[in-house]
Amino acid sequence: MTLSESTTRVTAADERRSARGGAFSMFVDSFDVYLPALVLPAAMAYFMPPDLPTPIRATFTTVLFTVGLLGRPIGSVIFGNLSDRIGRKRVTMLSGWGFTIVTLLMGLLPGYAAWGYGGIAVFAVLRLIGGIFLAGGYAAPIPLALEQARPHRRGRVGALIGIGAPGSFLLMNVLLFGVLETVPHDGFLSWGWRVPFFVGFLLGLVYLWHYSKVVEDEESIKQRRAASTRQPVVELFTTHRKLITSVFLFTCGYWFATQMSVSFLTTLLVQVLGRSATLGSVLEIVSSIVTIGMIVVLAEISQRIGRRALLMRWALVMTVVVAAAFVLLVVAARNGAPEWVIGVLYVVAKVVPSAPLGVILVYLNERFPSSVRASGYGIGYMFGLILPGLYTVWLLALSALMPYEFTPVVLILFGGLLMFTAVRRGPETHPVR
Repeated sequence: MTLSESTTRVTAADERRSARGGAFSMFVDSFDVYLPALVLPAAMAYFMPPDLPTPIRATFTTVLFTVGLLGRPIGSVIFGNLSDRIGRKRVTMLSGWGFTIVTLLMGLLPGYAAWGYGGIAVFAVLRLIGGIFLAGGYAAPIPLALEQARPHRRGRVGALIGIGAPGSFLLMNVLLFGVLETVPHDGFLSWGWRVPFFVGFLLGLVYLWHYSKVVEDEESIKQRRAASTRQPVVELFTTHRKLITSVFLFTCGYWFATQMSVSFLTTLLVQVLGRSATLGSVLEIVSSIVTIGMIVVLAEISQRIGRRALLMRWALVMTVVVAAAFVLLVVAARNGAPEWVIGVLYVVAKVVPSAPLGVILVYLNERFPSSVRASGYGIGYMFGLILPGLYTVWLLALSALMPYEFTPVVLILFGGLLMFTAVRRGPETHPVR
């Protein structure tokens, strides 16, 4: 069963509810995944001794983020396989409870004064466990939302899901900005940084309540089981091994280029270039608003010219524009440029890689047959994060050859070109007649 042949036993109201559930899943997932990347640069003094050199402090910050990404490939195998076998909704509820509880536990952690480096160690373990559960938020609700979407609406549904990511960034940074502006520094380090984590816990509860009302046709589950007697993961790496390899190369390239903007840019601005955390939050808010608009625009264009056609062009745009924006941002900050100049460069570097997210979600799901769709999409998307997720290692290694602040440019160039090559060799999933 292809994506365009999904069940018609759900109503239009069910379709809309499922689409909102997919968007909510992306929102909560992005909130929980990227929260440490945005909050910890301003809160690391709570977890670390004050005399650590800046590169080491930045490395600890990025390591805490990275371990969450490393848990996601594990979760994609577990929850992707379960999603194809027992149903998207059941897996969504199971994984949702997992990452909601983990988010609460992270917000309750003591710091360096109480536990020494033990606080960071426990934080890292919770991030790993949370990453495993969060993978279920990709492998189940997003495929279901796109399977239930009518073909002429699929681009818009992909855009709706995609804007969940910048929407979560917008909320995170509004919260962080409000806390930084209203809570004294000592108060922020003791309890203020916890507020976004507690909000993430509440969002998880609301998400679970909403998804409990989503409908999944039991007949479609039976059809997926009947399509193959083997486990979906086994079928994926035997019958569809060329397909999963192609998708892995695509996502690996995308994430090499994108992690620098999504995960490292705030750390670069605040901890390496010495700009204020408040400025970083303001720029993240602006970037999130612009990204939401761009995701909608590119998704609509992909309905008109095709997914592959758009992604090939945008891969080249990412390669050139984002690399240039990073170089100019460092040069401008080091030479005392006005904040508005730094702001423009920051927003460009942040928005361009995230703009095709809605298109990518649809493109990946359209490439896999239903019997292995959740496994293929989840594993292809998450395993593509493994090598880019180790960007801390690559940046430190490159810093032996060049200044640390310029090392992201190498990964952006490599990732953009790899993404272009992988898309160019793949098929068009939405041919335009």
